Amino acid sequence: MLKYLITLMVIYILISSACNSDKIKIGYLVPNSKSERYIKEQKYFVDKISALGGEAIVASAEYDDKLQITQAREMINNGVKVLVVNSVNMNTAAAIVREAHKNNVQVIAYDRLIKNSDVDYYISFDNIKVGRLMAENIILQKPEGNFVLIGGDKADLNAVLVNKGIMDVLTKPINEGKINIGYNVYIEDWSGENAYYELKQYLNLSGIIPDAILSSYDGMTAGCISALEEKGLAGKVLITGQDAELEACRNIVNGRQTLTIYKPLKALAEKAAEISFKMAANESFEKPVSTIDNGFKPVSCILLEPKLVDKSNMKTSIIADGFYSENQIYN
Repeated sequence: MLKYLITLMVIYILISSACNSDKIKIGYLVPNSKSERYIKEQKYFVDKISALGGEAIVASAEYDDKLQITQAREMINNGVKVLVVNSVNMNTAAAIVREAHKNNVQVIAYDRLIKNSDVDYYISFDNIKVGRLMAENIILQKPEGNFVLIGGDKADLNAVLVNKGIMDVLTKPINEGKINIGYNVYIEDWSGENAYYELKQYLNLSGIIPDAILSSYDGMTAGCISALEEKGLAGKVLITGQDAELEACRNIVNGRQTLTIYKPLKALAEKAAEISFKMAANESFEKPVSTIDNGFKPVSCILLEPKLVDKSNMKTSIIADGFYSENQIYN
C-alpha cells in the first residue's frame, strides 16, 4: 500500500539535460505541490541549483509527514549530498535529520525549523517580525476594539512565532483594556476552509462583529473573507495576511483585505540553493552568526527580512520585484 501511495504521490523532478552521476545532487522536500508560494519557490530553487551546475531532486509530501520521511530516505539512497527540508511536521521531521546524518548527508531546515534534532542550518524569514508588522499596522488604524486571531498550524513553529510577534505588540493595549481578543485559534494545515469554518462559527455564536482579524496566512484570510462576505462585512473589517498570494494582492487593491506580509521568496530559495550547493561541494561560505534553540541545540540560522504590503506600496514592492505584474493584480 505504501509503495502504491508513493508511486501516486511522489513527483521527482530531475533537473539535468541527461542523467549525469557526476553532478552534485541536492534534495528539496516541500509540504505540498499546490500552494502558490511553494510552486514559485521550487522553480527558484531548481533554477539556481541548475545554474550552479548541480541537480535538484524535488518531492512533495502533500501534508503527509510519514510520506516526507520516506521521500527523504529515497533521496538519500539516490545519492543526495544535502537535504533542504520544508517540513510537514517540525517534530517528526527529526527522523529525517537522524537518517541523513547516519548517511553523511547534511540537512538545512528551510523556512520551518526542525525541532529536537541536530539539524545543520535553518534559513527562513524573521517570523516574529511578521507578527509584529501585522499588529503594529492594525493598531495604528484601530487602537481599540474587538480582535480575532487566526493562527497557522501549531505543528509549524512559524505559526507560534507569528503569534508571539502579534502578542508582543498587543499585550500592552490588552492590559490597558483597549483591545479585547474575542477568539484566538490555530488552524490545522493553514487551511482556508478550516479558517472559514472557525470564523463563521465565531460570528454566529458570539454575535460580535470584530474590528480586526489578524490572520497569519493569505489562504486562511481568503476563507475569513468568505465568512465575512456572508454577513455583509467584507471590506468593513480590518484583516491581515501573509505570503502575498495573488488573490490577496487583488483583495488589497479592491479594499477587501488590509495588508499582507510579503516574503521575497526568490531571495530565500536562492540563498538556500547557494548554501546547500556549497555544503555539498565542500566549499566555504559565510557562516551565520545568529542561532535559534530547537530544543536540542542552538541552530545556526539565517533570517531574511519580511515586508509589509498594502494598497499604498503594492506597485513599489510586489510589482517592482516582478513577483506579479501590474496587469495580474489590477485587472
